[in-house]
Amino acid sequence: MRRAFGLIVGLLGAVVGGVATADTGLYDGAWSVTLDCPRSDDGALPFSYAFTAEVKDGVLHGEHGQTGEPGWLALDGRIQPDGAADLDARGITGVAAYDVEGATRGVPYRHPVTAHFAATHGAGTWTTTRVCTFSFER
Repeated sequence: MRRAFGLIVGLLGAVVGGVATADTGLYDGAWSVTLDCPRSDDGALPFSYAFTAEVKDGVLHGEHGQTGEPGWLALDGRIQPDGAADLDARGITGVAAYDVEGATRGVPYRHPVTAHFAATHGAGTWTTTRVCTFSFER
């Protein structure tokens, strides 16, 4: 009897643990990411970046360009089991014609990104210097 009770408790713990792991890994895998920034009010030109992001255990990481070089962008953050995500986009400015207020090449920047994911797609925005949109697909 004692052994059967221990086995049942162990199985329940594995099931509960399995649910948490399944929720955390729901979005795991490779995602195609597109960042689109329209022309800004001050005349900065529109641009688009396409890159791949990996999600592992609900944590997203993707990069465009060469780490630490002008034009580089990194996108990081955690996707919650319900699909909500607060991501962090950070990078280094590239060509001034594409940057708000003609920011000098090589200036670090950081923008919070609010996003939401479903099983096969997602969308997000940053709204700091101009409204830019992210789309995610797998």
